[in-house]
Amino acid sequence: MYRKSVLDNGIRVITERMSGVRSLTIGMVLEVGSTDETAQNNGVAHCIEHLLFKGTTGRDAATLARMIDMAGGQLGAFTARDYTCLYAAVLDDYRTFALDIFGDVLLHSRFEADAFRREKLAIFQELEAGEEQPAKLTQELLKGTVWPGHPLGRNIYGSRASVESLSREELLNFYADHYGANRLIVSAAGNLDHDDFVAQVNDALWSLPATRQMARSVPAPLYQGAVAVRERESAHVYFAVGVPAPTYTAPDRYAAYGLNTVLGAGMSSRLYEALRDERGWVYEIGTNYHPYREAGLLLVEGFTTLANFLPVVASIVGELIRLTDEPVGAEELWRAKEYLRGEILIGAEGSNTRMSQLATQEMYFGRFLPLEELVEGVRSLEAADLQGLAERVFEPGLVSVAAVGPFEDTAQTERQLGELVGLS
Repeated sequence: MYRKSVLDNGIRVITERMSGVRSLTIGMVLEVGSTDETAQNNGVAHCIEHLLFKGTTGRDAATLARMIDMAGGQLGAFTARDYTCLYAAVLDDYRTFALDIFGDVLLHSRFEADAFRREKLAIFQELEAGEEQPAKLTQELLKGTVWPGHPLGRNIYGSRASVESLSREELLNFYADHYGANRLIVSAAGNLDHDDFVAQVNDALWSLPATRQMARSVPAPLYQGAVAVRERESAHVYFAVGVPAPTYTAPDRYAAYGLNTVLGAGMSSRLYEALRDERGWVYEIGTNYHPYREAGLLLVEGFTTLANFLPVVASIVGELIRLTDEPVGAEELWRAKEYLRGEILIGAEGSNTRMSQLATQEMYFGRFLPLEELVEGVRSLEAADLQGLAERVFEPGLVSVAAVGPFEDTAQTERQLGELVGLS
């Protein structure tokens, strides 16, 4: 059962009781992420996420770490482009314990200079590790290429230069500007009573002030079709083919999920069958829909050999064009809708997924979307919806490619890719 309350200081508390479980998942979702940053302070939100657990006025980092371990389950945090999430998956009798930790770190974190210096070094290692993961690097390369100069195109972790230049004063100002009661959603799913949980959240966070910057002011990015190739010693070429896609709340988002499923979600998808099963050109290929508040991106990602790279990209472009020319058949559409319906309903059985859905629905839509509404949005899809979206986004000039691999001549490869996707 979904319920929502708003505390006097503006914190939104949203819960869903799940019967038959002894656990619950709690999320502190703050409407601040890397899209709130500038090129100069890129990475500051991720730095803050790290430092929240590195000492408060009443507890040092070691004490917080011991408390987190005592709670069992999982307790952690992550930074995304549109938001930051602190979360805890614990037994129901540890919820007060978890809320006490969250209240302490949000209200009393010290952000000490020495801790800040140490976390910068840890983040540099994260950045270096990301450079060593070609699949992740390719996706970041593509986003930076299609959204140049926009926060959505920047690395959530920042760059070594931007993180190194951050001062403690800049970090404290960013925290005061963006981390406050009016931007906080507390969501929980599992074994709990709503009124009791609201009272405990109020005890932990009643004194959290509002942010100094009251509203988000992030413009929509201008999508730029482009290709980007980076040389890297590797046995494979890692690639990402992208096209613009609907935002998180756009009416045609269900069509985007449908296209994503038909193209590359699962072993019966078009690209998996054509490139893995029939030709053996790839070991791994799939699609992902990345929707954000201001924009969206549909990605085809995978890896192949250098010899097969250009044929693979040509085949992907061919499948994109086919979706604009030929409506998806009735049986294929039915399979895609059943796949999506299963994802919705099976995912809803886990408290972690339900907690996340409660928070993101409130953040993006400002309301609760019942499972029945989500399933109906999928079931109502028609072939014309998928073809109409395909016609709008699978156009020459909109298909972009990023690739990382053992290229001998990156400029020549970029020219060849430009011809394949209609950019030259």
